[in-house]
Amino acid sequence: MADDEFGEVEKPIITSSTENNNCETTLSIKVKNLDIESEEDGSTGCVHYKRRAKFVTPCCGKFYKCRYCHDENEDHHFDRKTLTELICSKCDTRQKVQAECENCNVRFGKYTCLICNLFDDEDKDQYHCHGCGICRIGGRNNFFHCEVCNMCLPVQLKIEGHKCVENISRSNCPVCLGDIHTSRIPCHIPDCGHLLHKMCFDQLLASGHYVCPTCQTSMIDMQMLWDYLDAQARNIPVPKSYENCNVNIFCNDCCKQSTAKFHFVGLKCSFCGGYNTSQNIKKRSWSLSKTKDNPSTSA
Repeated sequence: MADDEFGEVEKPIITSSTENNNCETTLSIKVKNLDIESEEDGSTGCVHYKRRAKFVTPCCGKFYKCRYCHDENEDHHFDRKTLTELICSKCDTRQKVQAECENCNVRFGKYTCLICNLFDDEDKDQYHCHGCGICRIGGRNNFFHCEVCNMCLPVQLKIEGHKCVENISRSNCPVCLGDIHTSRIPCHIPDCGHLLHKMCFDQLLASGHYVCPTCQTSMIDMQMLWDYLDAQARNIPVPKSYENCNVNIFCNDCCKQSTAKFHFVGLKCSFCGGYNTSQNIKKRSWSLSKTKDNPSTSA
């Protein structure tokens, strides 16, 4: 999360597939870029952030309330860590990046991080994670930085345990190919440990895809489906020419190899009883060469 962030404040919101920890958030909806002023404290900002400063973007020399406003109106990306100048919204003084205005002493944001060049007047329990290299929200006490995964995770995963995948958040979402490490979209961790956006995870389930796009492991409890397929297999007879046909398979869930009786419904793993299996190509070729004179046993 230490590169060009796509969220001024990145939220380490992740849900576990074993138990929903109620740490999800709603994806912010893009709306028209309008200035917003708070009647309570006079702070100004945009639809993305409340702050008392405008950025002088070094990439194009224009003035924007935040980098999201910039990216929505320009054809290039603004890396906030390249920011060197800003303008006070109260007195219009142009100055170097700092926490308070050098002219009127107004503080640009109640939360200020000069590492990330982040200023925000809204209380979101922000904190800067040195391991991630960016600011996050949700409260430092509610998250821990996993050195192996190299990202912030909810503390309950530290207690309950989680499957570490080295630098997992540095990879893009396997569904939308969008950034994960710095994304403001909440992420989901299946049991296999491969991250994907929660929104993309929900879309996969809605379209009938239940396996991890990265490793093909089941992302949810599939027992009800396996029971249904068992019932279908019992009710649908196999043609006599396939009755003695055995297939060498590999189970994507338990990662074991076994031999299964051929059935049109699916190839059932003899170890875990699941149907998330695939034919073992190497063994299949060997089996075909050994049984080529017996078509009733070929796969």
